[in-house]
Amino acid sequence: MVLKNPDNFLKLFLASIIIGTGIKISGYPIVDEYWVIMLLIGLLLRKIMVTTVVAERIEKKSYNLHEKAFILLTIYFLFQSFRGGIWLEDPRMFRWVIFFIIVGLTFLVFSNYKTPIDPNYVAQIVLYSAAIYFLLYFLSGYIYELLTGKSKFGELQFLHISGSSVATFPTAIYAIALIIILNQKNKNSGDNIKGINLFILLSFIIATSTYVYYDSRAGIFAILGYLALNFLFQLLQKNKRGIFQFFLIVSFLAGYQFWAVNYDDGNRQIQDFLPIDSELNFVVPKNLVQEKGQGRSLIPKVAFDFITEDRFHALFGYGWYMSRYELIEPLQQMRKYKKLKGLNLSSTKSYQGSGVVALMVDTGFVGIFLYLLNLLLGFSAILKSQNNSKYVVSIIYLSVILWSFVGTITTVLLFHFWVMPKNPILLMIDENEKKI
Repeated sequence: MVLKNPDNFLKLFLASIIIGTGIKISGYPIVDEYWVIMLLIGLLLRKIMVTTVVAERIEKKSYNLHEKAFILLTIYFLFQSFRGGIWLEDPRMFRWVIFFIIVGLTFLVFSNYKTPIDPNYVAQIVLYSAAIYFLLYFLSGYIYELLTGKSKFGELQFLHISGSSVATFPTAIYAIALIIILNQKNKNSGDNIKGINLFILLSFIIATSTYVYYDSRAGIFAILGYLALNFLFQLLQKNKRGIFQFFLIVSFLAGYQFWAVNYDDGNRQIQDFLPIDSELNFVVPKNLVQEKGQGRSLIPKVAFDFITEDRFHALFGYGWYMSRYELIEPLQQMRKYKKLKGLNLSSTKSYQGSGVVALMVDTGFVGIFLYLLNLLLGFSAILKSQNNSKYVVSIIYLSVILWSFVGTITTVLLFHFWVMPKNPILLMIDENEKKI
């Protein structure tokens, strides 16, 4: 499709990095990488075969600060992937070399993109892709349990789909697209509001049903927080579209409570996710004070203490993917000291930490600094836009930091393209006011 029409690259790229997020092949999350590689090969073949195409030629250009920062980040992560592969002496690590080459080549494509990009079109593609993704994610678990009688949290999640903390990461970009479309359509009275609301409601039902089915605290907290934040902004602006968003929040709360009481055997109800108790006092949600949650909250501190034992490793880490092995002993000591259950780590079985832990141990504070620098430059670009949703979008954009504490999202392309110049979020809001 890209070979015949390069304009298809954008929509197929967005679909690839969203739908490919939670899919695994024999335990490896490589589907998004494979799809983007095929798109890049398609563009390359077109350039070779269609020699008369001049507009697609990559030209020399001067890069701005964000572009230079992203180039430096990609080169640094590419270096760390070589370094980790050498230390592990594992040829499979070459996968990460290819991974960051993909990131770099995609950046070059978008930095030289000649075709005008309609922000509304991007938002719609993101919304459709996310709806398809969550539907497939839901059906994979449901059909698996129906056919095998086994739990979806067993072999299926290990070999074919990611854990819910990673698989629900597209919630952030889905919420941004949803909010932009909701707020934007309010300003264009000529649009079919009922039809748009119907699809938004359908996609919302699909997404939230998936969170509930997989018992994803990350997904539930995120979607409620994003919509509540946007509703607050709409309330302050006296925007009537906030009523529909409030309806989405209430309908989800009612639906989840009905499910928890009648069908769920996990004894988890909606009040467990709320920061208030039965007497309306502000408290830490019950789901954040469970033993499992306490163990997770201690891991970043263990990683920080471990990495700062040596100045060189504190700056540059141990190499990409090395945290899976370097952290085993420190975590065993922490769990034993805190008397936590699940002392099942061994030197022969790798440990998969959260995104922030992986970045800290694999790339050191230099890697974290470079990623945060690109994130803040993207944040600044959002605030400089003329989009009426920019303040809510900018806050959701920064929530990738929170996602990195709960999921191993460094293994998916969406995490790295999140901070790219001309990333999907910026494409959804760039000059949006001018295209109404």
